[in-house]
Amino acid sequence: MKIFGLFLVTTLGFAQEVEPTAIEIAPNTLKVTFYHSNGKVMHQGNYVNGKSDGLWKSYDEVGNLVSEGSFEQGKKTGLWNFYTAKSLSAVVYNENAVADVKKFNTNTLAEN
Repeated sequence: MKIFGLFLVTTLGFAQEVEPTAIEIAPNTLKVTFYHSNGKVMHQGNYVNGKSDGLWKSYDEVGNLVSEGSFEQGKKTGLWNFYTAKSLSAVVYNENAVADVKKFNTNTLAEN
């Protein structure tokens, strides 16, 4: 629970309107959810030993998915997708650094 206390203090310092929830799903592992001020989910993911780990998803205030990707011990890793109404950006991370970026027009994707 010490992890959650540190996590909560850190989070509230950056986003005052967000009141996160956390569920301990295993020793040293929390499943967390942050919310927009309207009550819709903003971010969902896990913390392991106080660091972001595994799949994380982010949503806009309406509930549309805006990004998804994985962390490994607090660092972005692998493929992350970032969505807008007009495009999809596929960004590959290696040890928290951008290794590759591809951008697609959603109109082109819909035609294929």
